[in-house]
Amino acid sequence: MAKKFFAKRTEVSNEGFRYRGLTSTRLENLTDAIFGFAITLLVIASQVPKTYVELQASMYSFIGFIFCIMLLLGLWNNHNSFFLHYGLQDKITKTLNFLFLFVLLFYVYPLKYLFSYLGTSIYARIMLSLGDNSEALRLVIEDLQGASMDSTQWKDIMIRFGLGLFFMYFFLFLMHLNALKRKVALALSSREVFITKTFLQAFAILVGITIVSMLIVILFGGKSAAISGFAYLLVPVLLLTHRSYRNKKMRSLFED
Repeated sequence: MAKKFFAKRTEVSNEGFRYRGLTSTRLENLTDAIFGFAITLLVIASQVPKTYVELQASMYSFIGFIFCIMLLLGLWNNHNSFFLHYGLQDKITKTLNFLFLFVLLFYVYPLKYLFSYLGTSIYARIMLSLGDNSEALRLVIEDLQGASMDSTQWKDIMIRFGLGLFFMYFFLFLMHLNALKRKVALALSSREVFITKTFLQAFAILVGITIVSMLIVILFGGKSAAISGFAYLLVPVLLLTHRSYRNKKMRSLFED
């Protein structure tokens, strides 16, 4: 459906990259189905409320659910952009794609657990500061206290989270690297080669940030988990800086 929309709209990106994957393939359809299944797991992993108070309490995890969905949709968009740009179906691409999907499915539950815990904690603190003293909030606080993690557990969950992101971004990096190696077969122009290299740089930044985050808890223990988490705030800063540099460089190279 999405590919048909793009096909009717344009065959070239705003940056001048010719789309080579406008027609959906079985590989992409499989990937879309697994992404849909992963999002479904985020929903069905939650217990169905049995009372109205439990229903109210379940709403406190909404922030964590939003972050989970945003992260998964961001990964889907990166994956979709790759196939839209290059349309590759070679053995290396298929192998890397299968590895990507394997990590994605294995990654769902750690992702759900971490974001649910953090999102619920943040929302509960906000509501407490606003004077909320409802039965639902008290139930949420009891659940948070029961799920409280010690230093060793925080170290473990941050490493699990980091490894999941590391491998998915690394596989996307390798997929783009494979596309660059096939620049002759794909008939990539000099502009498209440059854009591909900037894609590689962006994924290298993402991989590097996951490594930094994991190194923090490995070197300083679970007590540094908050700092490890804040390391991911570097993502928008570095990517926006990289995009600004990328756009200036592209104008200087390919525009009069």
